[in-house]
Parts: sequence; C-alpha cells; structure tokens
Amino acid sequence: MRLAVTRDLHLRIAALLLAIVVWFVAGADIKRTQGDTVEKIVTVGLEVRGVAANLIVTAKPKDVELRVRGPRQLVEPLDGSKAKAFVSVAGRGEGEHGVRVQTSVPEGVSVIEVMPASTSVTVEAVVGRDMPVTVALVGFPTEGYIPLPPSSTPRSVTVAGPRSRVETVRSALAQIDVSGVSAAVSRDVAVVPVDGSGGPVEGVSIYPATVRVSVPVELKSGTSPTTDERQGQGAGAAGLPGEGSGGLTASSDEGVGLQPKPAPAP
Repeated sequence: MRLAVTRDLHLRIAALLLAIVVWFVAGADIKRTQGDTVEKIVTVGLEVRGVAANLIVTAKPKDVELRVRGPRQLVEPLDGSKAKAFVSVAGRGEGEHGVRVQTSVPEGVSVIEVMPASTSVTVEAVVGRDMPVTVALVGFPTEGYIPLPPSSTPRSVTVAGPRSRVETVRSALAQIDVSGVSAAVSRDVAVVPVDGSGGPVEGVSIYPATVRVSVPVELKSGTSPTTDERQGQGAGAAGLPGEGSGGLTASSDEGVGLQPKPAPAP
C-alpha cells in the first residue's frame, strides 16, 4: 500500500515538473515570435493601371512609401520587386484625376500606412498632327557659291504624342550643314520638333524620323570656279568627302529656309 502511494506521488511530481517545463518553453516561443515582428518603410514605384489605348499618363508621382509590418524573415528582404503600389484610371477620360493608392504585398505582411494615401494623375489623349518640314542651312558654301532653295522628301511629317505637348510644337526642323560645299548636297537628316523659342520639345515622336534634304548650289554671277572645283563638278561630287549628287533642282516648298547659319565652331 505504501509503495503504491509513493509511486503515485512520484508520478504527480513528474507531471508537475513536465507542466512547468512546457509552460516555460511556450512562453519563450511567444516572446521569440513577438520579437520577430518588425516594421519597415519600403519605397516603391507607382503604377497606373486601366489607361485606355488612346490615352497616356503625363503627370503622376514617381514613387510612394509603404510602412509594412510582419515577420522579420518576410519584411527585411521586402523591396519594390515584391511590394506594389498602383492607382486605377479605368473608365476615366482626359484630365486630372484624384485617385486612391492601392497596394499589394506578400501574404503574412501588412501595410499599415501608405504615403501618400491618395494622389492625382493627369491623363491626356494621344494625338497626331501633320507639319511641313522646315529646312535650315548651317554654315556657308565655298566662297563664290550660293545655296539655292532646299527641299525635303517627304515635305511633311507627323508629330505624335500627348495633346498638350504636340500643341507646343511650332515646326519640324531639319538642319543640314553646307559648309565648304561647291556642288549640290543631298543627305538624310533627322527631324527635330521645336517650340516657339526654337528649343526641342520632349515627349513627342516624329514619323518619319528622318527626311532626305537636297540643297542645290550655284556660282554667283560673274564668278568662275577654280580648276579643282571644275574637276569635282565634272565627277558629280557634292563638295563633301564620300558624297555625290548632281543635277538637283531648286524648290520653293513652304517651310524651307534659305539663310545659312554659321557652322558651330569645332
């Protein structure tokens, strides 16, 4: 009888000790889990979704900041490739729109703050406008020669882009250097959209991007060419190394310029 009581007492003591150990282990696990929950601010690029095919976004914040919270192993490596911020303009037309910033983060991570929580996005229609090519001559031909009216092929190009930027384009400019030439020049030249002050307009496209510019050149009245110049013209040279063209006719196309500008200093 006494042996049974002693054995039962030992079992009770062992169970109590085991319960105490389990309690301490569980408490340690809880503290460790709580200690592994961290916060972090992540900078992510702002996407705009739902833009109609005939519209384009012309103004929006580049980035937003997300304050996130979660397990250390999920939060510490979190960056803009896994966290997303976006706004939607689905069903909206041209104009400035106030929109709420939405987020997407991995499971187990919470977004507790978005900075800014809302923002404005400007959407414009994509438009195109046909414009005549304006040819500008740079530099001066060989002494005794003068350039005749230049021409371009094609004579006009299409300027395309957001409505507000296309409206600032005043001309489609093609510049060609005629420095030191003594015969007609024909060359492919890039077309640049410029505003009223002559500065380039960013954010628009030109179709086609290049045109063929031809500039006839002739002797001034009463001037005789030198021997070298006569030989060059007889070979059909254009007056520039590696280029040849002859027999081009002058053009009085609208939008071409005749007054040469000094060539840039080397």
